[in-house]
Amino acid sequence: MFVCVVVMLVSPALAQLNIDLSRAELDPDTGNFCVIQKVCVSNPPEALTASGCAPQFPPGCDCDPFADDADSVCSRGYKCVQCKCLPPGCNCDPDSADPDGFCMPGEVCKDCQCGSPFPPGCDCDPLASPGNSTCSAGTQCQQCKCLPLGCNCDPLSSNPDGFCQAGEVCQDCVCTPTLPPGCDCNPDLPNADSFCPGDQRCVGCKCKVCSLSSSAAGASGKVLNPPLMFVIDTTKSVKPDKDSIFNLTMKVVNTIMKDKINIPRYTLVTFNDFGPAINRNVRLEIDTDDVMAFGRSAANLKFESYTGGRDSKERLTQGLLVALQNASAKSLIVVFTDNGSKDLKLEKEIVRLREAKECEVYIVLTPEYEGRPNGKSLPVYYRMGQVFPISEVGADSFLERVEQFEEGNCL
Repeated sequence: MFVCVVVMLVSPALAQLNIDLSRAELDPDTGNFCVIQKVCVSNPPEALTASGCAPQFPPGCDCDPFADDADSVCSRGYKCVQCKCLPPGCNCDPDSADPDGFCMPGEVCKDCQCGSPFPPGCDCDPLASPGNSTCSAGTQCQQCKCLPLGCNCDPLSSNPDGFCQAGEVCQDCVCTPTLPPGCDCNPDLPNADSFCPGDQRCVGCKCKVCSLSSSAAGASGKVLNPPLMFVIDTTKSVKPDKDSIFNLTMKVVNTIMKDKINIPRYTLVTFNDFGPAINRNVRLEIDTDDVMAFGRSAANLKFESYTGGRDSKERLTQGLLVALQNASAKSLIVVFTDNGSKDLKLEKEIVRLREAKECEVYIVLTPEYEGRPNGKSLPVYYRMGQVFPISEVGADSFLERVEQFEEGNCL
């Protein structure tokens, strides 16, 4: 096939035409290999453009984006983008005097593509000066994310802790130490038990062996906290302090419910003074797994005295002995009284049972405690358990101790 090129010479200058034979294609009509060659003339003279042989574009343009076939004047594969012929896959010209002018507001031209000026997944440039200049008002740039002022991690991120240093976690949008000072684990973390060795559980920020908790609910189940038992003096002399006992029991119940302490057993025992017979003086009022039923039973107690209670001392040791005999291992037993006690000889058996069952005993002296400060009862009380004179330590301090014991121990 003959390649015919007609060149109109409009000036004495000579031009060189290069034909790329590698692009030749077979012409089925003639059986020859043909080359279709596009000849581009930079700054064509008026005589050439006036003849209709060359397209006319605005200054600096290679093509007409509004033409029916805008890409036809560009090289094969090139596209007409805003009057510029750009290589395949490009939508901006990095060699242009204004590369970003090809892009939408907020985008920049990088590697001949319009896109965000920040790395993938980023909202801002942490290296910008000032760093907050790329974020909206009230936010700051933290590790290429615009976060509210005061925050240094993003709790909504797929990896919130990735904003923090080793040993820290993202809590309430702030990086904090994983473990509180002096703790083995953090019970507030969803994977709290993973900090503990073997089958140990995270209890009150300490790793502890909780064999019953693991077997009852599985290793991932909620830890069982110690059973709770109240032992209440119902003699008539306590009656003026009924509201104090009622308020304390209700506060304990409310704390358990609010903090969702997982106590498997609640027991209420009362003691009075009918005489020497322990089976007449001590009564098991309720034994339940329902904290509300336990609270109602304590609130409905009657406070009366009988023939055996004409003297000031009551039968606390009898009530505590029966409580320990019926208590589960590792129970917390809270005793309320307003006076000293008869039957102090029961101390030895009470201490033995307390130690054998690993129970904790709190003895609460009501605000109107009538026992003698120098009498024999108080020293025995202190040997049998921890004593809380409410008039001195205060109800809040007592409640805090109950909560700490329950949350810090397990079954």
